[in-house]
Amino acid sequence: MGNRLFMFLKPTFLVVTFCILGAALVSANESPVSNEDLADNQLQQNNKNLEKALFEYSPIPDWLEAVLNGVPEQKENKLSAKLDDQDFSNEVEQSYTSPMREELQPASMGAKTLENIPPLYTSPKIDGEGVWLSADTPEGSDGKPLIYKTVYRPSIEFPNAVVYMAVFDISRLKTRLFIGQTEPGIYQISDTAPRESLSRIVAITNAMWMQQHARGAGAIFRGHVVYPMVPGMATLVVYNDDSVDVLEWTNDIPVSSVKDARQLRHLIVKDGNVVNQVIKNGRATDSEIGLGGFLIDNDGGSTMNKEFWFLANRTAFGIRDDGNLVFAMGHHISTKDMAKALVLAGCKRAIHGDANIHNIVCNFYFRDENNKIVKRDRLSPEQLQYTMKRYDQGYAKDFFAFYEK
Repeated sequence: MGNRLFMFLKPTFLVVTFCILGAALVSANESPVSNEDLADNQLQQNNKNLEKALFEYSPIPDWLEAVLNGVPEQKENKLSAKLDDQDFSNEVEQSYTSPMREELQPASMGAKTLENIPPLYTSPKIDGEGVWLSADTPEGSDGKPLIYKTVYRPSIEFPNAVVYMAVFDISRLKTRLFIGQTEPGIYQISDTAPRESLSRIVAITNAMWMQQHARGAGAIFRGHVVYPMVPGMATLVVYNDDSVDVLEWTNDIPVSSVKDARQLRHLIVKDGNVVNQVIKNGRATDSEIGLGGFLIDNDGGSTMNKEFWFLANRTAFGIRDDGNLVFAMGHHISTKDMAKALVLAGCKRAIHGDANIHNIVCNFYFRDENNKIVKRDRLSPEQLQYTMKRYDQGYAKDFFAFYEK
């Protein structure tokens, strides 16, 4: 795919629908409008509708604008060049953690290290909005919290957009990717070591889009390359030392240093700022990630016939400077507003996760002294109830599991 990533999926059935409509509107002697033109026209109309909506709302407060809308600095890539000396290369691979290692200082987190987020809205009030709390989240065997959570409304344009966020204490947790049972890659890993015991399970979240929707995104499972990694693509990486990062993949990262990884399109947060534009077909394009006709509302209908088609149920993963991972689950929200919430949560980089109400999951598991699960809970009360037992025997789609070390 190269280093330039495409913004929108164009599902086959949607393209066919455009073709049928186009054929009905032109005569036999006229040249039909191309699929690309139709898609571009649709995008332009969506952008006009969005611009109209933005104009009708009050301006962003100064404090929020300063945090969210700064232009990311174009930092020079400090990764070392590929090494020719095999012995030295092996030594580097064994000690390699992250391209951002100098910036990250993983540490056990606490309420004092998490800055509360001033709410945008005071009415209607949401209890605990913007406040990081450990109540009703799993604790470690030492009785200390492993996860802090909050709820936040980040959108100026859509006040009913809400995001539930959880910060995972990566210094005390192990993160593992599991390949979905219906993914083609499951056959490639059939000979790998058995899956780890869930005896110290803390949480499970969804991962990214299914491979058939992800346009060649790469994946690594327990050090085994399941799908080829794509340079420049947004990636959630779990290293052999159990540190986690979200970054743009580069071939300078030794695969031997990676335990698990999953890719999807482009970063939605970069250098601590919301990504507003990406390069598509050689030109700057609005960065809003859409699933096209695969985005559905809570009733199961496609959102593509709606004015604000990009408002959906979404998830995302972000990484903070302290090395801790933030998982976000948003409802009736755009990608960029989801990214805003992650920036306010202290994330420097972030990647989009799965979407749609049946696919978004963050389950918490509470264990007794014998590591027996005695309680389950959800990050978001809007998460569907039946999904709380979805991963007990594995699942058709990829997911991430978090264990206490």
